[in-house]
Amino acid sequence: MRFFAFWGFIKMNILIVGNGFDLSHYLPTKYDHFMVAMEAIENWDVLKGDMNFDDLFGALYEKESYFFDKTKVIYKTENINLAVEQVEELQKKLKENVWYHYFSDHVKEVKTWIDFEVKIENALNTVNKFLNQVESSFEEFGDCNFPIHLIQNGEQKKVAEQYYLSLLECNHLMNLRLLAKNSNYGQHVDFWTDEKFAEIGSLWFISQEKPEYGFSKDMYLNFLVNQLDDFIFIFNLYLELIVSKLIENCSLSINLEARLVPDKIYSFNYTNTYQRIHKEVIVEYLHGSYGQDQNIVLGISDLNDDSLKKLKAYGFTKYHQKLFKDTDYLFLDEYKNNILENEDDILALKDELKGENRSNYRDDLNRRIRAKQNEGKLNLEITIWGHSLDISDKDYILDLFGLNDDIDRNVRVTVYYFNKTAKFSLLNNLLAILGKDKVEQWMKNKWLCFKPNPEIKFLAQENPDVDQAS
Repeated sequence: MRFFAFWGFIKMNILIVGNGFDLSHYLPTKYDHFMVAMEAIENWDVLKGDMNFDDLFGALYEKESYFFDKTKVIYKTENINLAVEQVEELQKKLKENVWYHYFSDHVKEVKTWIDFEVKIENALNTVNKFLNQVESSFEEFGDCNFPIHLIQNGEQKKVAEQYYLSLLECNHLMNLRLLAKNSNYGQHVDFWTDEKFAEIGSLWFISQEKPEYGFSKDMYLNFLVNQLDDFIFIFNLYLELIVSKLIENCSLSINLEARLVPDKIYSFNYTNTYQRIHKEVIVEYLHGSYGQDQNIVLGISDLNDDSLKKLKAYGFTKYHQKLFKDTDYLFLDEYKNNILENEDDILALKDELKGENRSNYRDDLNRRIRAKQNEGKLNLEITIWGHSLDISDKDYILDLFGLNDDIDRNVRVTVYYFNKTAKFSLLNNLLAILGKDKVEQWMKNKWLCFKPNPEIKFLAQENPDVDQAS
């Protein structure tokens, strides 16, 4: 008997976690937390010595006082210490990384890791647009070292043998070291250096195919991919040296219904929070995990521009990174495969039934069909905690909500939300991905429900001054 035959009798509790799960534990894993800590490190005077938790996050204490007050109660933040040598290493890496400078320039516009992905896509589109313009100019005029002018309020008269960029586009290209500002910056004249491209050194990207203007789009995009890898390495250091070092002052427990205690976790996080704080459980890290052998996936959902596809700029996409880094990118596949196998068996039995006239054997075939249909019940209780259900993870969401297609396989989904605003957004995202009919079907049949985040209790243990909180 195949393993599938047991699905009808086994109930699996699956927990799917996103960044909101870590935030519910008051761990500083928001994009803001990371960038503020990096800015503090970048500007730190090493003559002051090592950096502590207050040095890293003090700039957020007023804005996020409730969050960090809880963090300081629950965790031994006094043990966080970045040695001068570690600070200097990070300062060097931050100074050299073009993506860090790009995001620092847009730190007020990026509030979540989803916004972060959008900004990478915006940068790639700006780079691609400009390089296509350079190539077109060379093909049309035999030259590409034209003046670059700022567009002001859309009123500037354009000349064919010149480039026109908005101030935002110029800033993008300078942060990504494609352009360098000259002494006339801000006066709507030539932004391009005499070497044609910025102080990256044109020798880095000499084109073998078109040496006339000495630049290779392929080589430059590879440079950006490598810089994104370096940015991921910096983020991994942040998780290793700071977040993972936050040891609890007290015991933590989640007020979960007994039936929702997970047998397995699918994690979109890079951290091992559930295992570290609560209990050991099987975890599949869909976007990789932090650590010495980190395989963190951090990029965009897909390439939407045909010219970027032509350049094979797939290194920026999450699906390329998942395949390249060997993350657990299979999601619910065992259940999907079991559905297909069961459906094949049922179809074979129904085909056999069509040509069968013996009543006893027909009864036996019908009994076997009903048994197979019963075996097809997956009996899954799936809980989603802290995931945005955004379009960037569309494929996973379609897989999940496809498990009850054609028949009810007893798959039930509970989505936890932080507040009513979050619930509104989660429902919006599901409607955009699944469509009105499927969302209504799931909710009317009570296959899908929304509930407030479970209460997490922090109980005094080692530190007698720790109050119970929730």
